[in-house]
Amino acid sequence: MLTHLVHNGPKNHRSLILAGGGIRVAYQAGILKAMEEEGLTFDHVDGTSGGIFNAAMLASGLSVDQMIEKWRTLPIRHFASLARFRDYLRPWKLKGLGDADNIQQKVLPHFGVQLDTIKGLGLPITFSLCNFSNKTIQAVSAKEVDEKHLLAGVSLPILMPALKIGKDWFIDAVWIKDANLMEAVRMGAEEIWLAWGIGNYPTYFSGALHQYVHSIEMSANGALWEEFEQIQLINRAIERGDAVFGQRQPIKVFLIKPHFPLPLDPELFLETISNRDLINMGYQDAKNYFLKVSDAGEKLDILATQTRDTGDYLCFRLRFTGELEFKKKLDIVRYFVFLRFSFLGDQQQLEVFSSLYLGHYQKEFLAGIHEIKVKYLGSLTQLETITTLTIEGKEWLLIAKMSCKGPWYWLAGLDFKVSEITLRPKNEADSEMVLEGSLQQSFVSRLRCTWKALAKKQNGGRGGMRLKFNLIKKMMQHEV
Repeated sequence: MLTHLVHNGPKNHRSLILAGGGIRVAYQAGILKAMEEEGLTFDHVDGTSGGIFNAAMLASGLSVDQMIEKWRTLPIRHFASLARFRDYLRPWKLKGLGDADNIQQKVLPHFGVQLDTIKGLGLPITFSLCNFSNKTIQAVSAKEVDEKHLLAGVSLPILMPALKIGKDWFIDAVWIKDANLMEAVRMGAEEIWLAWGIGNYPTYFSGALHQYVHSIEMSANGALWEEFEQIQLINRAIERGDAVFGQRQPIKVFLIKPHFPLPLDPELFLETISNRDLINMGYQDAKNYFLKVSDAGEKLDILATQTRDTGDYLCFRLRFTGELEFKKKLDIVRYFVFLRFSFLGDQQQLEVFSSLYLGHYQKEFLAGIHEIKVKYLGSLTQLETITTLTIEGKEWLLIAKMSCKGPWYWLAGLDFKVSEITLRPKNEADSEMVLEGSLQQSFVSRLRCTWKALAKKQNGGRGGMRLKFNLIKKMMQHEV
């Protein structure tokens, strides 16, 4: 089944650019779902670096829902693949700290990437990678792509080796650019939609990992500013009526990004965050974007990708399960929640990202923008969220209530035992059956949410139990 996002039909002069972002590009799958619900379609897609994974799934004919499920069910360990042991004994000859074997043998097959299908469908999708032999960005079309192109395009320098294809060597394009907007321009795009996940954080952190990531941020953002300037020059030429551009309209750029920096790849391996959480974040960020987007697109300046200062913050996951009656039948229901609380001076922000699995449909539905209320009921703090789900093309209202007693209870795995949920059609005149009842969180899940919670300091360092205790205490006193 072909996705509704990409087509080979009449041109609408709209391109989708899937930028890099390591293995955090599950975030883009949530953006794609929001785009699909918004009715957007594209006559060109380009993937760079990690964005190649999503571009390859689209090129293989997967629907957005299928892509989301592929990301949810992917074991993160499949991204890790060590080189041969004897290679580490000769570091002066080491081609990379790891290799692409697991990506080739496990990740791409799990994603349903089929080269024969990609070439057969011939969708207008390109894959941008670095041709190291001539130090340029090369966009390879779906009809020309080889498996080695896909592997080389996600092979980060130092971490993975370059691959030789024909006479040339290829590797991840990250050091030149992490989003190839000019390929969209060459394809005739008058609207460019950019799914961006690379950080643009104002503070320079200590530590080798942070500084490696900073170097990626510098090259990725720096190249993007240059492409913005090129687009502005082209637009001025179009407005002057330069004959070389014919009847072309000025190019607009729309950019969907996280307002809060995404956790780094190691956090996925440490299970402090999951692909599900990233998908839900991407979906909610895109939903927020569509509420405020201007018809004129972005102001093409250096602030376009900037994220806010996080301060100290705490993130943790909750998973509630139970059987509830829905449409006169008892079915399994699962409620997945990711809480994020940040604290910077007198600025506090509590955010919720969630999704709901309904056994009636055998499907998990992404939750949109959350309205959050914190109530104090005697010794209990109650967290209430109100959000919307799109089910069978109709909007439903999801109300969830969770209670906690205090930081000591949370640390002992005794809080967030139950979630009271109500799901009903947003149109109150609709008489469809309402889903209502209690879902439970197991003790193991509650302990996991505490011990695997991600606590980070403003300086980028990881926080311990003391920081978790202080932040959960502040969260429970937070006024919304």
